[in-house]
Amino acid sequence: MKAAILQAPRKFTIEDIDLPVLNDDEVLVRTKACGICSSELPQWKGTASGVEYPRLIGHEPSGVVEAVGREVTDYSAGDRVTAWSEGGGFAEYFKSKAKYLHPLKEETPFHEALGEPLACAVNGMLKASPEKGESVAIVGTGYMGLLMIQAFRAQGCDPVIAIDTREEMLSVALEHGAHFAINPQHNDLNKTLNKLLSNAKVDIGVEAAGLQETLDLTAGLVRMEGKLEIFGFHQGTPRSVDLGYWNWMAFDIINGHSRSDYKYMDGLRTAIELLENGDLNCSRLITHKFSLNDINAAFTEAEKKNPEFIKAVIDFESA
Repeated sequence: MKAAILQAPRKFTIEDIDLPVLNDDEVLVRTKACGICSSELPQWKGTASGVEYPRLIGHEPSGVVEAVGREVTDYSAGDRVTAWSEGGGFAEYFKSKAKYLHPLKEETPFHEALGEPLACAVNGMLKASPEKGESVAIVGTGYMGLLMIQAFRAQGCDPVIAIDTREEMLSVALEHGAHFAINPQHNDLNKTLNKLLSNAKVDIGVEAAGLQETLDLTAGLVRMEGKLEIFGFHQGTPRSVDLGYWNWMAFDIINGHSRSDYKYMDGLRTAIELLENGDLNCSRLITHKFSLNDINAAFTEAEKKNPEFIKAVIDFESA
């Protein structure tokens, strides 16, 4: 099978490698789509510490079952599936334990049903334990933030407020369920929230950009005894927090990430249900598709993040 091997920073090569060998509890899947995650960019750029090359990456795949191990009874050849995966998705086939797969309806597009990020976003919402009518601010409206806006809206949160410095992303946020969208470079956040909310602070603040400045900004939006969720993937240098203020405000501090496989699968099941019921709309969020042969160009586009960019996917269906 053909696979994209990251040979060195900024250098994928397309190689012919052996098909994965299945264990009894595993499934071989013919890849139809695999998303590019922003967390993979440091590996591609060579800025991630402790990374060895060459390596096969890609953890957002979906596809069609090709073969199953002897113990697998829930899936058979031809089934459409998405997966919670930890790697190997930038190849014509990937393998997965059967328990980490979830079936897809015939009409569900593979490039929209990217299991790992959908599960991650929905789990982030669930970890905040939102109640109907609670106010939520999502700071950072990239692909993951836009998914979370829809997930919180589906839980009955009101208002759901999108905050970003990119006008293009704020427009998309409004199209995908945000009640209000605010650019802090053009608006005084405190004055704006004072007009929108009875106590000028939100019940739940979600930091979804992974930056020091967005972490500071989000903490300033949450009411006393409210919930401050750190969902952005914080890489690089250590972050600092105003712990005295956080203590005084008695925030519930929530790590929006999950690592347990059963929690990921709970989130994946909920996410696909929301997607297939129409509560998650991902069609507008996949802005760029590339063939496997063009994977270097795909990562370059993901790094540049031009104004129209939201999410890039390696598309095997058109190959």
